[in-house]
Amino acid sequence: MRIVLCGDGTRGDLQPLIELAACLSAARHDAVVCGPPDFAALAAARGVAYEPLGESAQAFFRDHASMLRRSPLAILREAFAYVERNVAAKLVALVEIARGADLVVAGGAELAASSAAERLGIPYRYVCYCPAVIPSDRHAPVFIDFDTPGRWRNRALWPLVIRPIEVAVRRMQGPARRAVGLGPVRRPYRHLLGERPLLAADAVLADVPPDAPVPVQQIPALHPLGGEPLPAKLAAFLDAGPPPVYVGFGSMPDDAPAATTRLVLAAIERLGVRAVLSSGWAQLGGLALPEGVVEVGPVAHPHLFPRCAAIVHHGGAGTTTTALRAGVPQVVVPHLADQFYWARRVRELGAGVTAPRKSRIDSASLVSALGAVLDNEALAARAADLGAAARAAAGAMDPVAALLAIFD
Repeated sequence: MRIVLCGDGTRGDLQPLIELAACLSAARHDAVVCGPPDFAALAAARGVAYEPLGESAQAFFRDHASMLRRSPLAILREAFAYVERNVAAKLVALVEIARGADLVVAGGAELAASSAAERLGIPYRYVCYCPAVIPSDRHAPVFIDFDTPGRWRNRALWPLVIRPIEVAVRRMQGPARRAVGLGPVRRPYRHLLGERPLLAADAVLADVPPDAPVPVQQIPALHPLGGEPLPAKLAAFLDAGPPPVYVGFGSMPDDAPAATTRLVLAAIERLGVRAVLSSGWAQLGGLALPEGVVEVGPVAHPHLFPRCAAIVHHGGAGTTTTALRAGVPQVVVPHLADQFYWARRVRELGAGVTAPRKSRIDSASLVSALGAVLDNEALAARAADLGAAARAAAGAMDPVAALLAIFD
């Protein structure tokens, strides 16, 4: 079969699609991934065909890093402006790329793929990376910056949040859909999810909400269990002393990276621990580092995390999953969107703690959060047990078979 996979957003939005495409290629299907130009090298490293579409997601986040200090509504406005600049050209391009394909798959913040599939009359599936994308009274909508277990509150929040978003999406999509001969969509959010979405999340960490409005099939998270060997300098650092604390915020930007770096270093010094500082899209580091701290760029987290004493991260689906699989305690510093959901799940499972959100964290609160997990034998044992269960289940289901079950 010929399958076109489309995504938009950060690395956490594209890497699962690239991994799924690699699995499809291994099963002798013709797969191509379409997404921001930032991830072409990542796809090439996995031997996956990649079609760059739209503008650089990293450049967008870099230029709008200050939005993380503002309200969820302000963040949505910036995100919608990004989508609106790209959706028309992307839809036209996707119609041509997907012509003759058997299936279109979307993930992340991809708003053109479902319309391309509709225009061509071919099957479509959306891959969710977090249950909070699915309307349910078990969690708050993914678009707001908190999560609550209050079911009545969640039930009220979903229509209040989704309705204005759908109005904005209809306005953005309208000209693009007309350009390819399509009329307006009555329910854009349901159109995005499709009739049979997949939830790519480890069941140990999260599962399908029982009140999901459409049938949802769950598969393990589409994040690699291995990767390239660690750089020699990092491996030597790990070998030279006790397990360090990892600190990194993935694809999240930072409008004051030097201040955040100093905050982290102050906390590390107070705790008297070694640390691995990941630069990421926030561009942390770049300062003189004390002995016992090493700065790294992109490395294989499945190899690094098991060798750490704790993982301080932003709460992205991929990082949360990889840290859980590693069996290492976590400190989640949520920035936006689904990260608040994952922070709550880590806390509820006993796999770690939640620190204040990024816009409110300081050195003292980071020391407090890390102090709650370091040398906490009960929490370490719980994290190790969860990690063993997650690793055992990670390869238990064929994602290709699950994806193609839409043809059964």
